[in-house]
Amino acid sequence: MKKLLLIFALFTGLISFGQEYAYIDFGGSSHTTPGNWNNIVVSNQNETGVTENLINSSGASMGIVFTLTDSFDHINNNGTTSPNGALPFTGTASRDSFFGATDDGFNGNINPTGGFTLSNLDPNKYYSFSVFSSRTGVSDNRETLYTVEGSTTGSEALNPSNNTSNTADILNIQPTSNGEITFTAEPGPNNNNDFGFYYLGALQLTESDSPISNTNPDPELTLTYPNGGHIWEAGKTVRIKWESISVPNMLIEFSSDNGSNWSTIATTSGNSQYYDMVVPNEITTNALVRISGEGETDTSDSTFEVIADEGEVYRIVILGSSTAAGTGPSDANNAWVARYNTYLTEMDTRYEVINLAQGGFATYNILPTGTTIPSGVNRSIDVNRNITKAISLDPTGIIINLPSNDAASGYPVADQLNNYTLIANAAASENIMLWVTTPQPRDFGSNTTKLNIQLDMLDETYTMFGDHTIDFWTGFGTSNNNGILPAYDAGDGIHMNDAAHEILFERVIGMDIHTEVRDAVLKVETLSLNNDLKIYPNPVKNTCTIRSNQFSGNQLTIEVYNILGSKVYNKVLELHNQEATWSRNALENGIYFLLITNNNLQTTRRLILN
Repeated sequence: MKKLLLIFALFTGLISFGQEYAYIDFGGSSHTTPGNWNNIVVSNQNETGVTENLINSSGASMGIVFTLTDSFDHINNNGTTSPNGALPFTGTASRDSFFGATDDGFNGNINPTGGFTLSNLDPNKYYSFSVFSSRTGVSDNRETLYTVEGSTTGSEALNPSNNTSNTADILNIQPTSNGEITFTAEPGPNNNNDFGFYYLGALQLTESDSPISNTNPDPELTLTYPNGGHIWEAGKTVRIKWESISVPNMLIEFSSDNGSNWSTIATTSGNSQYYDMVVPNEITTNALVRISGEGETDTSDSTFEVIADEGEVYRIVILGSSTAAGTGPSDANNAWVARYNTYLTEMDTRYEVINLAQGGFATYNILPTGTTIPSGVNRSIDVNRNITKAISLDPTGIIINLPSNDAASGYPVADQLNNYTLIANAAASENIMLWVTTPQPRDFGSNTTKLNIQLDMLDETYTMFGDHTIDFWTGFGTSNNNGILPAYDAGDGIHMNDAAHEILFERVIGMDIHTEVRDAVLKVETLSLNNDLKIYPNPVKNTCTIRSNQFSGNQLTIEVYNILGSKVYNKVLELHNQEATWSRNALENGIYFLLITNNNLQTTRRLILN
């Protein structure tokens, strides 16, 4: 894949002066690019006839008329928002694009090609096109072939799939004698998408007095993952990630001995920016990955570990509504849960994050299966996304993120707390740790009743869940708490944008939930006490006896945790004839967990105080 960065070439003296540049953003009205950009906006499917008098990079008219003459299907908003900084395209230009489809199975529209015409051109000048398109979150090849035709013709293909760095470049096209050039997009020969999707995202047009030299920028290649400190399980699939420019083909290698020897993993396209690799069955603490191509190479900054896959899983389930489901950010990959999942699984493949969140949910929707919904509440329990379903997935931890729908529905604080009690008890009954986010700011307009519910619930969440409360409120709200600050508002007064989700992600990481989950799993898997351990009576009124034939010595250590996983009591008890007596002292009624340790033996048991 050839690439040309015309600005780069200009600065390095590789092209002549006497040039003008025009930048064109193809998409919808919600993501236009400010400044001296030409925004080509469509609002209807199969739209043609859109015209624009192009301006140059200084904002002056070029005298060139753009006309959309061959319709695309519509707009796709799932391009990258972070194109490579060496490119002349901004995140708003790269995010959205026109797309077409050559199969009517998608939405009934067939667009074999899409394109435009430039008119009022100077037949004595040369016109060059640098085209960028991106479609994130896909795994197939959506190669698009771009053809530019005047009195001369050129074409170039580009695969938009997860593209952040590559362009298609068609150089030195001269117009027809009447000053026209046509531009056509269609599926390329390597496109294997079922619908034949093809894209047109952004374009740099260069008008020059003389031909531009066909000079590519210097190749660049940077490995972004793995870069050391990770733990991979042999046989698991991991995603190697990199950033590249002008590297059409790339070699991926693996070393288990800190780079003394290397084995080939794959040869792949550098344009894809990632490769899904099966971890070799080489148990080591000195693993490295190396990528190379076009004379460039990059290696993991430091070593990481490969361990045997023994079935150990650090599983966290997410329950909640639209914020957890990913509404608000410009790209679903920027949502806090998606960031959290990537962070954990790249750190250690034993982590697993399962997201059951669904937009519009309130506490009633995630109640235990079989709970009676009160009369007048127009909600039902979603048995595929509630606490019962979460428990069935055998997690060690559960995070609940329900920002504002209860308050928006007018459900009183007392009702929400009652629902949370039922949910927390269900988790506690299975020894599952639970964390709950606070509400988040929302614009309730003039409805002070709903706003007061939200504010009261903020306080009550901390009261109920203590240090298992995750702060999704502080710093996001307006001065009167009735709305989201513009810097964090996705635009509807309800959902948070990319910047906010990055902070939410950092706050979840800051809670160190993943460490508690990991440690809990490791403790469970090192248990040695068998089923002869007995705690009686349980429920405990005042005192109970703890007994096991495996106890040895004369001491027993106990730690008591509440349903949120917080330690509330610990003590060393005296053992007599392999049993000890424990008094609940001032602990309140409720469900607790009792961690029992005796020499090298350890186990956890559910404890009920009443």
